[in-house]
Amino acid sequence: MGCYNDLMKRDKNWTCYQSLDQRRLAGKFVVIVAGKLIGSGKKVIKLLQKARSAYPKEIPFVARIRDPKRLYILRGANE
Repeated sequence: MGCYNDLMKRDKNWTCYQSLDQRRLAGKFVVIVAGKLIGSGKKVIKLLQKARSAYPKEIPFVARIRDPKRLYILRGANE
């Protein structure tokens, strides 16, 4: 039963993430807990502290919204 509850919490967070306005939040971090947006901004540590104080027993969902105006190039370790 615990595993099912964890899966449902993550699903709420994912659903909340998918419903966010990606253009408005481009280039920012978002922190979601229990299906609720805790905050968004450039400083993820402050957002995590806010989430931890509001929901001390929950695991926050953290993501960075990609900025469509920027080009990201991923390079391997050999290059």
